[in-house]
Amino acid sequence: MNNKILKNLFIIAIVGLAVAGLIFLSFSVFSKNESEWSLPAALFCIALSNLFNIIRSSIKGGLL
Repeated sequence: MNNKILKNLFIIAIVGLAVAGLIFLSFSVFSKNESEWSLPAALFCIALSNLFNIIRSSIKGGLL
């Protein structure tokens, strides 16, 4: 696959996961009822976003 297309797809995934993580995190912090799934979901989305960012930067640097 073309590296430029792959980088663009990673950017879309990174931004989408970061936004989803922030939504889940704000839901966890500001929600009146304690839900057990919102904080782990937020942490998972943010961690996956950071992992995709590391992969994208390694593609940009020529490591992959």
